[in-house]
This record gives sequence, C-alpha cells and structure tokens, in this order.
Amino acid sequence: MQPPYPARSNSSAPEGLTNYLQIDLGRLAYWLRQKFRWIVAAALIGLVLAVSYTVFSKPRYTVTSELVIDPAGLQIVGEETGSRNDMRETLLLNADSKLQTLLSRNVLLRVIEKLDLTNDIEFVPAGGFSLFSFGGPATPVDPRIIALESLNKRLAAQRDEKSFVLFMSVWTWDAEKSIRISQALIEEFKAELNAGDVDGAKRTTDSLLARLTELKKGVIEAEEAVETFRRESGLRSSQGELSSSRSMVQVDTQLREARERLIAADSRYKQMLAGGNDSLAMQSATLAALRAQYSTLKQEADEQLLTFGTRHPRRAAVQSRLQSLDQEIAREMSRLTLAARNEYDQAKAVVGKLEGESQTVSTSVFSDNDAQVRLRELSREASARAAVYEAFLGRARMAAERQQLDTTNLRVISAPIAPRERSWPPSIAQAAVFGAAVGLTLGALGVLAFGIAMDVNHPQRGPEHARTETLDEDYPKEIERKPAPRTGSLLSMLPDEPSPAPRSYRWNPDA
Repeated sequence: MQPPYPARSNSSAPEGLTNYLQIDLGRLAYWLRQKFRWIVAAALIGLVLAVSYTVFSKPRYTVTSELVIDPAGLQIVGEETGSRNDMRETLLLNADSKLQTLLSRNVLLRVIEKLDLTNDIEFVPAGGFSLFSFGGPATPVDPRIIALESLNKRLAAQRDEKSFVLFMSVWTWDAEKSIRISQALIEEFKAELNAGDVDGAKRTTDSLLARLTELKKGVIEAEEAVETFRRESGLRSSQGELSSSRSMVQVDTQLREARERLIAADSRYKQMLAGGNDSLAMQSATLAALRAQYSTLKQEADEQLLTFGTRHPRRAAVQSRLQSLDQEIAREMSRLTLAARNEYDQAKAVVGKLEGESQTVSTSVFSDNDAQVRLRELSREASARAAVYEAFLGRARMAAERQQLDTTNLRVISAPIAPRERSWPPSIAQAAVFGAAVGLTLGALGVLAFGIAMDVNHPQRGPEHARTETLDEDYPKEIERKPAPRTGSLLSMLPDEPSPAPRSYRWNPDA
C-alpha cells in the first residue's frame, strides 16, 4: 500500500510554483473575507493621513496668464538693424527662444529684486537651510540663489504648439502674491526682450562707428587721388565733362558752320561771275535804286528825243545823267563782285583756321581720353567707397535711433486674476475619498499578498491532494497519478500532459 500523501519533495521551487498555480479565485475571496478588518483599517488610515495632509499643508494658489508674442517683432522703420526671416521654422525657434527668455535667470532675478522676495519666508526659509550644507559645516548661501530656486519651482511656462501663445502659471501660498509675481514677470519679460533688442542695436552701432573712421579715411584718400591725377594730367572738367571734349565739340560746330558759309560764298561768287548783270547774286537795294533811276531817266530821254530831237539841250543833259547812272551801276556791280570775292576768301581762311584748331583739339582730346580712362577708374573707386561710407553712416544713425524704440510685440490676452479657490491641496472631502480609496486598494493588495504567501509556503492537505491507489497491486509503482488540479485555478487552464500507457498483466488467482 502506498501512503495517501506522498512525501514532500526536496525541491521547493517546483512545488511552490505548483502550489501557486493551485490558487483559485475562491481562495482569494476567502482571504479577503478573513482579513476584511485589515482592509478597513488600511482605508481608515489612508483617510486620516489624507485629511491630515489637507489640513496641515500650505495651500497653493495658481495664477495663469496668456501672452501672444510676435517672433519677428515690430518693424517701425523701413529697415531694421536685424535681418528678418519669415520662415515658419525660424519663427518657431524664435518663439521658443523667447519662451526660454521668460524662464531665464535674468528675468527671475529682476522679479526677485523688484518684489524683495529675498525677505519673503516662503522663498527664503528662516535660517537659510540648504541641502548642500547638510551633514557638514554651515555654508553661507546667497539669499537670491535660494529665492531663485524657489521661484523657479513655482513657475511654469509653455507655448501652444499651433500658435505663438505662451501659457504662464505661478503658484504661491497667497493669491495676491501670485498675481504680483505674474505681473512682475510679464513686465520684466518685456523689459528683457527690449533690452536684448537695444543691446543688439548698440553692438551694431558700435561696430559701425568703429568701421566708419576707416571708411571715411579711405573715401578721402580716393577723392584726393582723383583730384591729383586730374591736376597732373591737365584734365579740366565742367559739369562732369572735360574742357577738351567741350572744345572739340565747339570747334567741330564752328568748322561745320564755316564750311557752310564757304560753300554759300563760293556759290554766290560763281553766280556773279557767270550770271552778269541779270544774276540773282547781283541784286542789292542800292543797285535796284540805281536801276530804277536809270529806267525812269531813260524813259524821259526817249520822250525828249521824240519831242525835241537829238540836239536839244535838255536831251543832252538827260543823256549826261544817264551816262552817270550807268557808271554808278557798273561801280556798284564791281563792288558787289569784290565783296563776294572777299567773303569767299574770308570764309576759306576761317575754314582753314578752324581745321587747324580741330587737329590740335583732336590731338588733345585723344591724349585726354587716355587719361580719362584712368580717371574714370579712380572715380569709380572713390564713388564706391563713398557709397559704402554713406550706407554705413546711415545704418549707424538708424541703429542709434533704434536704441530709443521699443519694437517688442508682446500682448497680454489673459491678465493674471485671483483664483476662485486653491489649486492644492484638494478639499477635505476629495482628500478623504482619495485617501480611503488608496488605503482600501493597498489594504486589499496587502491581504491578497499575505494570503498567497501563506498558501504557497503552507499548503493545506485535503482530499483534492490525495493520490488514488490503484486496485491492481501489480500496477507499476513508479507510475503514479498526479493530483487533479483545483477547478478554476491557473493550473487547470494548462493543457494535460500525456501519461505513459499502463502495461497489461494477466491475473493469476493461484498467485
């Protein structure tokens, strides 16, 4: 006969795992019923602790503010001293940089000094306790550092992911103090942003002014080089034009007009020589008057010839006057011909003189043009230096004026106001419910852990653990049936392991 309960195995780990897998939900409920008082006690303890914490802890009053910032800032003048970039990534980085400025040490220290937080016991506890001096000699710590750490813990700020709105929250033990700190943070944040812009403009101005001295010296040297070369080369200019070029233009104009006069005089003289008395070139007021007198007197002489005959004294007198007019007309024609000749000779002489001057001026112009090439190069260099100098001078003046302007585009859309109630700790009712729930949960988990540990280390022996003896005495003793798993336990959910088939024996009644 085999014992009803097998001896305990020397290997505790597999047996403990088997005992753990034998635990079912009914067993867990059994331990919860048995140790229900422990659970209630844990819930009461949690309730008392939560209510005590709520009653004795310092209240926190959180004030929230919302600010809208323009990362690019205001563009008051036509050109700002800093470059503007409207790309989305750049604007977002700029907005995040301004958010870090809000949380920067400069802003917080300004707020501490403005509100005298170093003398506030909330921010600088009495005695100046510091973790760095724990366990050693007391080390003097600057109260501003302690106040800075305290303010940094009480301040939180973040940017909305889809906009340029900043959310800032500050909590203290007093609601009015939270409002004052929030307002001071906003004011000092604006001042810090403006100070950054002013500092950038000042550094730009200093750099430009330092460079202006060298630029001015370079402009003066370039302009002096232009004037020196013009003086040494004999280049005289008026209204941006060389005198030789202007003289060349004037001589060419005079030469063209003189040649036109020469052609006209030559044509008139030739007409006088070829045309005789009837030539159009022989027309003049004096000659016309003489010819009119001659025609009138000739008509009178013809009439007297018909009346008095050829030997009458009157006709002789008229004939004498006709001869005199004829001589005057001949002299006038000779004078006109001589005048035309003189005019032709004079025009020819003028043309010759102007042609000589044109040759002289042309030679001077060609020489001046060669010098003008070098002069233009020097002038361009001087103009370029002057343009750079004027640009730097204008930028320096603009940057100097920029220091007097506030281009910070910051607007408060939600001003800090007093909160209706404290943000921490919660109310007594909420704390009681929360503490009781936490205590109840921890108590139940503790009871379950205790029960599981007891079942694993000290399992109960019941009928379900007994092994069934085989009726066949000849059944191999090395093949034993394992105890059936408890219904509902984790072990019952595992698949059955295949067992070896029993051997068949023939029963012998005489044995």
